[in-house]
Amino acid sequence: MSMSCISINDIRNNLHTCFMGREIIYLPETASTQTVAMDMARKGAEAGTVIITERQTEGHGRLKRLWLSPQGNIYMSFILHPNQNELSRLIMAASLAVSFAIEDTTGIMTELKWPNDILIKGKKVCGMLIENDIRDGQVNSSAVGLGINVNTDMQTYPELRDIATSLINHTGKPVSREKLILSFLHEFERLYLYLNEHGECVFEMWKKRLITLGKEVDVTSGRDIYRGIVETINPDGSLRIRLADGNLVYIMAGDVSLRHAD
Repeated sequence: MSMSCISINDIRNNLHTCFMGREIIYLPETASTQTVAMDMARKGAEAGTVIITERQTEGHGRLKRLWLSPQGNIYMSFILHPNQNELSRLIMAASLAVSFAIEDTTGIMTELKWPNDILIKGKKVCGMLIENDIRDGQVNSSAVGLGINVNTDMQTYPELRDIATSLINHTGKPVSREKLILSFLHEFERLYLYLNEHGECVFEMWKKRLITLGKEVDVTSGRDIYRGIVETINPDGSLRIRLADGNLVYIMAGDVSLRHAD
């Protein structure tokens, strides 16, 4: 299916944010928007700067996993300069913003799988990655990367069809990437500005959408593998898991991969 390029002018002309997307860098193709964002952040780019591409040649997610990047989807990263208190809840604000944007644009309901996946009917439609530049114990900048499967028919990828989906697989027709990006930028800014004084509210909204609570899971953390029941999610985003022997373990998002146990 032939797919037109994202209209950056349409996004700019309809954007009503204070800082998100006030600077948009459009690249027809790049190795990774995250690489570009981190480099720009180190050089002093302003918070809210957004990098968008049609195709990544070296896209990656958490734990350096390859992220397939066919055309027709959304691949974007944006730069922030959060304070230490906001850092652990960036993933919450970003996940919620993607969920709200998808539901606002398409009417499709989504779920969240800890720590950073957005699902539709149990299949992944979006993944994200947050990378931080921390110097002398202080957060210098963060880059948040998103890959949203929008207009790629995931049924054409045998290795992914059972675990991944796209918006077009549920709508049956192309989805406007411009509208989805606009909705995301507005939603994320609203939630991000809420974090400093009302971060607990963002945490509670995020927690309510998680499908991981109460489930038996396998967690790989470094060389350790745990199986147990997820009892709760802590305000810092970590899992509290009750193992079969009754012991409790606490797992931070950045250190694990998670799947629902068979």
